[in-house]
Amino acid sequence: MTFTFSITLIAIASLLGVCVATASDSTGGWLSGSSTFYGQPTASGPPDNGGKCGFKNINLPPFNSLTSCGSKALWKEGKGCGSCYLMKCTSHPLCSGQPKLITITDECLYGGCADATYHFDMAGIAFGSLALPGKELDLHKAGKLAVLFKRVPCDYKGRNINFHVEEGSNPNYLALLTEYQNGEGDLANLEIKEAGSSTWTPLKQSWGKIWRLDSAHPLKGPISVKVTTLSGKSIVANNAIPADWKPNTKYDSKVNFQAAL
Repeated sequence: MTFTFSITLIAIASLLGVCVATASDSTGGWLSGSSTFYGQPTASGPPDNGGKCGFKNINLPPFNSLTSCGSKALWKEGKGCGSCYLMKCTSHPLCSGQPKLITITDECLYGGCADATYHFDMAGIAFGSLALPGKELDLHKAGKLAVLFKRVPCDYKGRNINFHVEEGSNPNYLALLTEYQNGEGDLANLEIKEAGSSTWTPLKQSWGKIWRLDSAHPLKGPISVKVTTLSGKSIVANNAIPADWKPNTKYDSKVNFQAAL
């Protein structure tokens, strides 16, 4: 899926906190899809505030509950985790027609995914954000909506890529969640380089956006990390994971991709 984007500023920051993705293109670029919602109308997502991508606290900035499960073409076996889309609906009298930024944070297994190529099963709050002001709960009664959407660059204003060292990691096992990735937002490959080494070692996708390495020797830090997107763009975070790293801890990479596709 390829689009030509010119970055513009859309006044949706109040809903999106520090995460603002904006785009326009000369042909419009909107595709047709469908949407439903899961959970309660005022809910932000599954009980763990994450989903099958592994993101944490999606009810808080920068996601602000504007998240969705994606059908197969959007989920991409977990490699589509973190992709950003503008979405709007004009198919119902209560639709505002205003685009909202939605991030893929989970896999869509229900809600119409089986019979639609592009289906978004959205958190209740995200679904309601498509409504006219004050009509959020009324729009939920529609159940299923035809929507227009387009892929846009993610732009996590003021944030670098973060690597969350997952619970259970130890000197011979490292599992990383990649967060706040600008640009394409998706992840095709994650590699690490140990202190004193010139070799990049690939990690394996464990699930969603969590990638792991089972090492035959204790890993030596600080550890550098290379992030590669599905289109082949790469960025290197030198010494991103310190020598004294700890499980269940987030580390700032000090780098990020440009906010463009």
